[in-house]
Amino acid sequence: MKRPNLKRVRVSADAMLGALLGAKVKESVDFKANLKTVKKEEEKKEEVTDWRKNVDAMSGMEGRKKLFNAGQFPLLVLRMSKYKLFLLRHGEGAWNKENRFCSWVDQKLSEDGVKEAQDCGRLLKEQGYKFDLVFTSILSRSIQTAWLVLEAMGQEWVPVVKSWRLNERHYGSLIGLNRAEMALQHGEEKVKLWRRSYDVTPPPIDESHPYFLEIYNDPRYTTCDVARENLPRAESLKEVLDRLLPYWDSTVVPEIKNGRTVLISAHGNSCRALLKHLEGISDVDIASVTLPTGIPVLLELDENLKPVKPRQLLGDQVKIQAAIKKVEDQGKAKQTAT
Repeated sequence: MKRPNLKRVRVSADAMLGALLGAKVKESVDFKANLKTVKKEEEKKEEVTDWRKNVDAMSGMEGRKKLFNAGQFPLLVLRMSKYKLFLLRHGEGAWNKENRFCSWVDQKLSEDGVKEAQDCGRLLKEQGYKFDLVFTSILSRSIQTAWLVLEAMGQEWVPVVKSWRLNERHYGSLIGLNRAEMALQHGEEKVKLWRRSYDVTPPPIDESHPYFLEIYNDPRYTTCDVARENLPRAESLKEVLDRLLPYWDSTVVPEIKNGRTVLISAHGNSCRALLKHLEGISDVDIASVTLPTGIPVLLELDENLKPVKPRQLLGDQVKIQAAIKKVEDQGKAKQTAT
């Protein structure tokens, strides 16, 4: 009988022990790998949860306000742009140049204002935009701006619809006064309150005012859908929005929803009031919204006419910021030489 080969048995035992230990090590390694995998899956779930929380936090009007005020917007746009709407504050008028409250006094464009309107039209044409319909106020500077824009675009045939409901804010007894001189007399904060606040109405105009008869005897106001005696004598921005919204809802909105590209050539405050409505800007924050003359504003809207991205002021951004500062400085006191 042969003796077993102990060396071979010993080697086999060692191999078996190694194999057993290796399996345990492998099991440990596999267990750790499984832990890492589970952890990664949990992190992914956490990321998804955080993403949903962020979407929830930024949805609704408050979220949109935060995004617009911060000048930011989500990288992932959940709503598609369906309509384009263009707002335009008329080119510089003669009283803009003199820094006076123009309001409902009818003024034509200054030479600079004519150039602003023409430049605006050329810019829109270069960027490939075309209009199907234009809405204006019944004030000449608004209508003249629309004509010059359409001429520069080669679209003179586009219909222009006029309504007093797109008129500039009625500044009451402040009409005709110089903003800088008023700031010197009453203080810059008081003038800013009159100019930029949402719900403060200036003192009303009366028959003793030098421009009362020029305004209320103007035949253009026989075309209004309210009696002349019921027209405003002064307005806050809130009151501008109140008289604008019925026209927006009944006349402008149906045209946009029919797929027409619309330009509203109006005024600083009628455009600001509409922006407040569309973008959900707060009563406080609207005071800091400034629109320079002759600069087109593009709004991209969803099927419910809610903006899907921040408004775009089209053109040279350095010049636009300089123009905004110029408007904001109009209400600052300037010492006059004696």
